[in-house]
Amino acid sequence: MRADFLPATFFTGATGFLGQFVLRDLLVRGHRIVALVRGSLSDATVRLRNLLLPIGVDINEYIEQGRLRLVDGALPDSLPEGDLGPIDSVINCAASIQLFSNGNGDPFKTNVAGTQAMIDWVERRGIRRIFAVSTAYTCGWNSGVIREEFHHPEPKFQTDYERSKWIAECLLQEWSARSGNVLTVFRPSFLIGDSKSGYTTQFGGFYQFARLVSVLKQQFSHNGNGDRTYIPLRIPGRPEDRQNIVPVDYVARMIAEVVLRPEFQGRIYHLTNPEPPTNDLMKRCYEDYFGLHGGYFADPDEVVGKCSKAESLLWDRYELITPRVVHTPHFDVRNAREVAAAIGLEFPVLDKQRIFTMFDYAAAHRWGRGTDGFHG
Repeated sequence: MRADFLPATFFTGATGFLGQFVLRDLLVRGHRIVALVRGSLSDATVRLRNLLLPIGVDINEYIEQGRLRLVDGALPDSLPEGDLGPIDSVINCAASIQLFSNGNGDPFKTNVAGTQAMIDWVERRGIRRIFAVSTAYTCGWNSGVIREEFHHPEPKFQTDYERSKWIAECLLQEWSARSGNVLTVFRPSFLIGDSKSGYTTQFGGFYQFARLVSVLKQQFSHNGNGDRTYIPLRIPGRPEDRQNIVPVDYVARMIAEVVLRPEFQGRIYHLTNPEPPTNDLMKRCYEDYFGLHGGYFADPDEVVGKCSKAESLLWDRYELITPRVVHTPHFDVRNAREVAAAIGLEFPVLDKQRIFTMFDYAAAHRWGRGTDGFHG
């Protein structure tokens, strides 16, 4: 039986890294989706099918059943205005993850103008529920415990990306104040691969740095340097500070559960790591996986801009590759913990073996080279 008559969720960002997993989790739970895709529908269908097959879903089955419909468009310029059938909610997962403006309009075009276009679209259609994917770092340089609430006044930001998502949240907060509207905001930290397989289609940040460590090993490895290559280099940061990385499957599962359960809607969720790996643990993971030693922690001001040859490979683009090594806020996860407890979901702890699984997958796929490039 076809499901075209069932109320659907309008979904943006289905071809993105997180979007693929959220779409999968909703489809397998019987949810009906109308997904916005760029380009011809035939090309988009092939592209989306190729993205979801490795994570266990053949979208053709759901299209045939009427549970998935693809429509052409893009944010902010071309949202569909025709008859899409009954739609009762929106998941806005589309985003530009470009860290700094460079003349192409992003990240503000997609993240701010795109959000406003989506708000205008739902207003025209009388839709009252928006699920918005933001970022944990709309908190900016705030210290202490970061609550699952809107941040006012405007914080100081490290990147244009963070500020664009904060402005988007302000627009959504204003929309949510209107009678009858329900806004749910999801704030993930830095996404990495699937916690079981390591699967990823996004190879920036965490992976880009690991790739550079592998290059460092190759460049300094020689017969006199032993099996564990000795490379004395300073690491900007403190060993006890933490890197808030989170597996994509955990974030997607949490989003899907909230979308499916009205009792959890209308909140802000920090989808972050409750026990992030320390800099020291990550250092040991790099050393053991790649076979090197000799690094030690130092004040970032003593390192960045004053690098040795080996250090330059890692730290010359320090702020782009590892933008959260120094500023590591502590995120309150009360709302997220309540959902996880209700569904019996345990956070996949990022121990050494799980991190090695991430490295294994990325190394087997050449750290993203030969695909669409790096996506941070």
